[in-house]
Formats: sequence, C-alpha cells, structure tokens
Amino acid sequence: MIRFFGHILTSLGSKVLIALSGLALVVFVVFHMLGNLQVFQGPDALNSYAAFLRDMPMALWSARLTLLGIVAVHIGLSVRLAIQNRRARPAGYVTHRYRRASLASRTMAFTGSLLVLFIVFHLLHLTAGVVDPSVHNRLDFRGHRDVFGNVVHAFQNPALVVIYLIGQVALGFHLSHALSGSFQSLGLEHPMLDRLFRGAGLLVAMLVVVGNAAIVLAIAFGLVRA
Repeated sequence: MIRFFGHILTSLGSKVLIALSGLALVVFVVFHMLGNLQVFQGPDALNSYAAFLRDMPMALWSARLTLLGIVAVHIGLSVRLAIQNRRARPAGYVTHRYRRASLASRTMAFTGSLLVLFIVFHLLHLTAGVVDPSVHNRLDFRGHRDVFGNVVHAFQNPALVVIYLIGQVALGFHLSHALSGSFQSLGLEHPMLDRLFRGAGLLVAMLVVVGNAAIVLAIAFGLVRA
C-alpha cells in the first residue's frame, strides 16, 4: 500500500491520475450537457428527468461524492504538479517560444482556475439555490421541483447569461486540450494519434459549448419560455 501511494506521488503517477480523472470528468460534462438539453422539450421533460434522479437518493449521492472525489484528485494533483514544475525551474525563461503548444494547452491552469470558480458558483446558484432562492423550491403541476422554471428564470438575467457564457468559453478551451493531453499522459503518443486526439478534443469541446450555450441563449432571447 505504501509503495502504491509512493508511486502515485511521483510525477509520472500524478500525470496518470490527472489524465484518468480528466477523462472521467469529460464523460460527465458530456452527459450533463445532454441531460440539460431536455430544456428544449419543455418543463415536463426536464422536471421529470430531475425528479427521476432525486428519486434515487443513494445512487445520486454516491455519484455526487464520487464526482467530488474525482474533482478533488484532479485539482489537487494538478496544483501539486504545477508547483513541482515551477520549483524545478525557479528562474524561468527569459523568452517563451510556443512552437507546437496550442493556446488551450498553454492556458490550462488559467482556464482550470476559472472553471473551479464557475463550478462553485453554478452549484450555489442552480443546485443549492443560494444565489437566487426566490424560485428554487417552486413546484410544477406534478409536484416535482420546477427545475425548468428555475433555469428559465435564471437566464432572463443578463448578468447570469454573461457569467455562464464566460464559463462555457473557459470550459471549451479546457476541454479542447483535455482529451489529447490525457491520452498523451497515458503514453498514447504517435503523430497520427496526436492529430486524431486533438481533433476529437476540439469536436467534443465545440459540441459541449454549443449545447450549453444554446440553452442559455435560447432562454435569453425568449425562444424558450416558462
């Protein structure tokens, strides 16, 4: 067991766990977006979906705690590895030359930090109802929590629209490098594979950002109404 944790704490072990946790989070983000797209099917679809999840409290909380653990591992090891890399190169470089590194790969720390702030805000807003409690506990005609009405109410506020769109930009940049970077950390490196993974990462990022942004903008422009 000691040897196992010792291996994890090495630079290579940390990179592998960051890659695996990152891939798990990519899968979650995709399915989360697909679930939220039910807003276009109307209140009954989205509210029934939310009620279905809440009707399985053990499974729901197990999934939440597992996801929280994955996020903690991903952030904790990423920060630790960044600190180690900085200490190994304390003087820094006089000039920076980025030949192959993309903008997304160079800004992973920045977009990751933005995402942490956005996730905390998102949970306080739509999950806990702390940001705007006025409609958080409202029920629909079936007696389900009116998640649809809560979402529509939220994105009629221009300030919240801007915050969520900024969050999607950060998510898009982070996701576009996450897939290729994770597979490279797992040792899957080859010129052909690198191009495939970069393309897949960009495609997944675009789909997620477009899907999430479509929800926000459709409500903001009155295409989806309560």
